Amino acid sequence: MTRPSLAYRAIATAIALLLACSLVMAQDIAGGAGVLLASADVEAKLGKGIFTPAQSKPHVNKTPDKKTVTRSVRSAHPRANTAGNRSGNTGTTANTGSSGNRSGAGTRPAMDAEAYNKQGDDFFDAGKYDQAAQSYQQAIKLRTDYADAYLNLGETYFNLGRYDEAIAADNKAISLKSDWAEAYRALGIAYLNAKDSSNAVTALKRAHELNSADAETRSSLSLVYYDQGAAAYNANNYEDAIERYHQAISLRPDYAEAYSNLGDAYRQLNKLTEAADAYKHAVATKPDLLETYSNLSLVYDKLGRYPEAVDAYKQVIRLRPDDAEANNNMGYALGKSKRWPEAAVAFKRAIELKPDYAEAYSNLGWAYNNLGNFGAAIEPLKKAIQLKTSLPEGHFNIGISYSHLKQNEEALAALTQAVQLKPDWPSAQNNLGVAYMNLGKWKQAIQALKEAVKLKPDYQGAHYNLGVAYLQAGDKKSATEEYKILRPLNLNKKPPPKG
Repeated sequence: MTRPSLAYRAIATAIALLLACSLVMAQDIAGGAGVLLASADVEAKLGKGIFTPAQSKPHVNKTPDKKTVTRSVRSAHPRANTAGNRSGNTGTTANTGSSGNRSGAGTRPAMDAEAYNKQGDDFFDAGKYDQAAQSYQQAIKLRTDYADAYLNLGETYFNLGRYDEAIAADNKAISLKSDWAEAYRALGIAYLNAKDSSNAVTALKRAHELNSADAETRSSLSLVYYDQGAAAYNANNYEDAIERYHQAISLRPDYAEAYSNLGDAYRQLNKLTEAADAYKHAVATKPDLLETYSNLSLVYDKLGRYPEAVDAYKQVIRLRPDDAEANNNMGYALGKSKRWPEAAVAFKRAIELKPDYAEAYSNLGWAYNNLGNFGAAIEPLKKAIQLKTSLPEGHFNIGISYSHLKQNEEALAALTQAVQLKPDWPSAQNNLGVAYMNLGKWKQAIQALKEAVKLKPDYQGAHYNLGVAYLQAGDKKSATEEYKILRPLNLNKKPPPKG
């Protein structure tokens, strides 16, 4: 056997020393399992086909929940049924004469406008809106500039569902009293129920300018902004949606649904930190928002905030214990937090809930690999592949297991399948190269490793493996080139986190 030259040994030693100094020994030639164990970017790749992503659903407009209103005008005469939000003041005095027949007289005394208005109020408070409308109309006939009666009539029409007539009456009241916040509020709410968002926001903004403390105005205006946000979101105008949802929240700080939708809009723009903050506000206000908790946990996963993701998934599972995907994803977050025994429990629960869940079986194998229990990983990984032969992660994980079990032919077959299913996966190409190296197939190893560094030029471990493969194949020049590439990568870049 020919003894290696001094140059050959020098290059090999240089590469080994360089790699050792940079703490990148995860990608060794002993089976490539370190890729799974230590490289964060590879774990992220591994999870992509297994982790259930957040679903983008259209935002639904809020149906106005106000079908009837109480009177805004507080008249001088006493009320049998006083509403809590009456804030107007007429300054008029009611006619105290009876509106019924006098005993023995056979005649009805004449009623003035104020008396008809009072009669309308009594009918209104009794829920007799048709009769109330007739009385208010009589008041207006007798006094055409009677602003209070017009507003009362408008609110009566609103309660009858006659929104166009309500709008006309409210507009007349405003024409007679232009700085009347309650009239603008009534007009805005009527427009809102008539599905006229543009005019609703104009009227409600004016009401808010005149009386910014009115809770009903703030609530109604926030609903308009919410609907505008939903329309913008559904049209993919996410920046506009964000602005509108912020406006809704500024008027109603406890608007959980607006916060949740705001999180969705931020997520569409990949502003994940802002999305997480919005979702957190939503669930803090309303802890039973299942879908919001789910979205929050998924955003935490994307941000790499895995302990927080685990806590959010626990809330999803609290609200929906039989959610297999939530259990699977919680297991993923536990794994990324290096809490492998708990991760395995979560994956088993997911499988219990959904026995044909290929991704959960693959993840269970992933957990066993990271626990060093490679023999136990084989069975769930075989099941994953049986259920879903097109799952690249299943083939990749079982290839890792076989490599550690020194079943090199099986490892090569599994990793070959992973690469065929996902040829643009650098980690799979690297581990395929290592599998070839374990069998002494240097030419094929070089081909796979070259593909790995082509897909990911700063892949330190793949460059190292490629350098070793070149040396073993007798190509000292190419090995030296890999050494030259590897050195600045190690000097200029932080190594991947250790497992």
